[in-house]
Amino acid sequence: MSPFMPSDATSTTAAEQDLHKQVITDVARRLRANDLSMTLANLLGVLVSVAALRDAASPGLMWLWLGLQVANAVFHLHLGLTWRQRTLTPGNAPEWLRLTTRTSLINGLLWALGVLIFWPGCSDAQRMMGLIGIMAILGSSLHALHGHLRAYYAITVPCVVGVTVVSFWHGGLGGWGMPAILWAYFLASARFATMLHRMLIETVRKGHQMTALTASLKVEKDRAVNLSQSRSRFLAAASHDLRQPVHALSLFVGALRQNPSKAQSDLILGHVGTAVDNLGAMFNALLDISKLDANLLQPKWQQVDLRPLMARISAEHTVLAQAKGLSLRTNLSDDVGLFVRTDPILLERVLRNLLSNAIRYTVQGRVLIRARVRAGRVELVVADTGCGIAPSRREEAFEEFVQLHDAERDPEQGLGLGLAIVRRLVSLLELRLVLRSRPGRGTVFVLHLPQTLHEADAPSPSVPSAEPSAINQVGLRTGDVVIVIDDNVAIQLAMRTVLSAWGCEVYTAASAQGLMPQLMHLRQAPSLLLCDSRLSDGEDGVTAIAQIREAFNHDVPAILITGDTGPERLREAVASGLPLLHKPVTQAHLQDAIARVIAGDVAPSA
Repeated sequence: MSPFMPSDATSTTAAEQDLHKQVITDVARRLRANDLSMTLANLLGVLVSVAALRDAASPGLMWLWLGLQVANAVFHLHLGLTWRQRTLTPGNAPEWLRLTTRTSLINGLLWALGVLIFWPGCSDAQRMMGLIGIMAILGSSLHALHGHLRAYYAITVPCVVGVTVVSFWHGGLGGWGMPAILWAYFLASARFATMLHRMLIETVRKGHQMTALTASLKVEKDRAVNLSQSRSRFLAAASHDLRQPVHALSLFVGALRQNPSKAQSDLILGHVGTAVDNLGAMFNALLDISKLDANLLQPKWQQVDLRPLMARISAEHTVLAQAKGLSLRTNLSDDVGLFVRTDPILLERVLRNLLSNAIRYTVQGRVLIRARVRAGRVELVVADTGCGIAPSRREEAFEEFVQLHDAERDPEQGLGLGLAIVRRLVSLLELRLVLRSRPGRGTVFVLHLPQTLHEADAPSPSVPSAEPSAINQVGLRTGDVVIVIDDNVAIQLAMRTVLSAWGCEVYTAASAQGLMPQLMHLRQAPSLLLCDSRLSDGEDGVTAIAQIREAFNHDVPAILITGDTGPERLREAVASGLPLLHKPVTQAHLQDAIARVIAGDVAPSA
């Protein structure tokens, strides 16, 4: 246990150990600050004692003791001046405290020697003066050394023991009285020193804790400010990018209301489809970020052969590169061993985002995708000769809705979410992504993956299609009852239109309770239930589905549809165990989901 730390303050945690070292250093600095004055005060006490008691001892012993005290003072001054040239740190502070204890012990032994030399020849008056002098040493040591109790006891105990031994040696009531007075004073002083020691240590500890807390608060404040600014930029950019296709849709709807010709209507509808696709792409990207933040995407680890995966991605992007007049080259290492353990689908999303960015921001030149083996790891490299990224903006490039080279936010240049998704996926896959770039010269992304050495049993990654193919049959018969619960009237109308076109009998309402009167005449349970996850008046879709199922005493096939992208809401929806679709839902996705649910397949989550 530390000689100056209370026993109940000991801790094995790293934070407590660091705090302990800081307290040691602070105490050592306080002791060093008093070191010079203590040495001079001790020397002055020696000179006063020699002058007052010069007749109580032989000149030889007196001069010997005085010489030892002066030599000790010179040594102590030299030691103190030497250490004043060094900065006390947690590394050397314990050494200074050990030196302080040793020099204090030397002082105490020299004063005890003085008692043995002078005490026998002293008169009662001189002994009383000597007792007062010893008590003064105890008092000054209490003031100067209570921060380091070992040093305090090292100087005081020899003095008290010396007086006690000499007094008992001479015997008599007078010989017993002075030691009793001195011991009473010493015990009281020691108790007071311990109390001051604990107060000092606690004060120093709290001071360092306050400093650390202040620094932590500043870090948290800066983080909160940065988060607020980032959130404001995120919302501003999202609002702008969402308004663009909505604005275009409102204009196209206005144009359709003017009864244009069929050719013009077809053209306008094509533009409407493009605007809807842009909206869907943005919502899907936002949903991807929310899923990653909510930890809803879990990697499915397996051994993956990178060659067919990279060949497929390269072939798909070659057309895009050629359309811009760029050269896209794929370079695979001839070494065997391009097998890694990862999630093939998530890895492919990372590579697609990096490659799409490289093509998007390269005006002329080439784009390279390469795989190589180095030091037992596979490096996937995506390089381009594009505009590059300034060092000061590399962190910013991975933030949401940041488009470093697209101040006008042209939708053709993407949404600014690609690298934000890449950053989250790389973290999820426990990979390392290195960015190297020179403005005007290009950018290189290097993805480090763990290599696996066995080629056997390496499955080719399954790749989901970007859009499920539309099917004519969704598993519902003509006249089947489908229930739609959504508090948005427009969505009720749209769902009724689509489902009625498939030959279904559709019932819509804003809540389960509002739907009950419509269902009273039904003789059998509905064939399907489509329910929004968040309804009006605090009702949620999971509860509404449970109420409908309970009313019919039948486990009605149901799909939960959500427009929420918040991590907490997404976790709640997934935890319900219901098939989940995310708005906006295309007709093809809806058909595919209904077919799977009616067939009893795994719950979809689009």
